[in-house]
Amino acid sequence: MEMIYPKVESKIFVPKELDGTKGSTVFQAVHRNPTAVVYWHLDGQYIGSTTRSHKLPLAPEIGQHEITLVDDQGEILERSFQIVSN
Repeated sequence: MEMIYPKVESKIFVPKELDGTKGSTVFQAVHRNPTAVVYWHLDGQYIGSTTRSHKLPLAPEIGQHEITLVDDQGEILERSFQIVSN
């Protein structure tokens, strides 16, 4: 399992949508096992799971965050990032 986005210690700008609402950024991971289930956590809170295509749109608040991915075999991947504007 590997995180594609965000990269280590990324600073992320989340743009507003054309209608002025808060946008999101798509977080992405890959897994060598095509049938793996990946469970996503943001700042210690479970936010969802993915299979096959491990992409999840998120809109965290401004500040420092940590995303944690846990696969169905117990492998853990953690990544810190910062939202600088939204």
